Amino acid sequence: MKTRLLSINLLNELTRPENSALMAEFTENRHAGNSLIYSPGHEKNQVFIVKKGRLRLYLAVEDKDFSLAILESGDIFVSHTRAHVQSIEEVTLLVMPTARFHSCMTSHPALSATIIRILGEMLSQSFSIIDSLVFKDIRQRLTDFFLYETENNGLPTPSGTVVRIALTNIQLAAIIGSSRQTVSTIVSAMLKDGVLEKMSRNVYLIPNVDLLKNYGHTRV
Repeated sequence: MKTRLLSINLLNELTRPENSALMAEFTENRHAGNSLIYSPGHEKNQVFIVKKGRLRLYLAVEDKDFSLAILESGDIFVSHTRAHVQSIEEVTLLVMPTARFHSCMTSHPALSATIIRILGEMLSQSFSIIDSLVFKDIRQRLTDFFLYETENNGLPTPSGTVVRIALTNIQLAAIIGSSRQTVSTIVSAMLKDGVLEKMSRNVYLIPNVDLLKNYGHTRV
């Protein structure tokens, strides 16, 4: 499953010389890992851009939560939604009141076009993530997670693709909508079946990407 909400890195745009005045409008905030930063009903309506670190975006319904995406460096989101925003690790955010951000956009038409593309991609990715949560079982979602990391963050080697999963099993389980025990069981099966090879803690080798692609669709 796709964990990132966006492929456009807004920081790359903001650090251009012509956008220096806009960059100066943001306030830099730091938060410790595993902190709930925003929740529904948050008193401040803010736009924030992830400068460093990762955040989990999720919905909470009664005693369950459903992960929507992982926000990483360059991603943009807002505080005033029905979603919770929790840091996975120590994070640095660039924050600006939403009304002020809208005002700034009028004087930066080129950047406004980028924001419009980001909003379109955000909507598209949201539907993809929801589709995965609703129509795929846990084995498929975990397989898709490893496949996405392999294709987007993997390091090719002569023996296969090396992937570092910098998440605990509890965090990974929350992302795919499962339990820690179920994730551990499926990962153990993937190791036994040769789909994954564990190199060290949180580091895996994917010896055959095609085998990984087919694994989520094979019957247990």
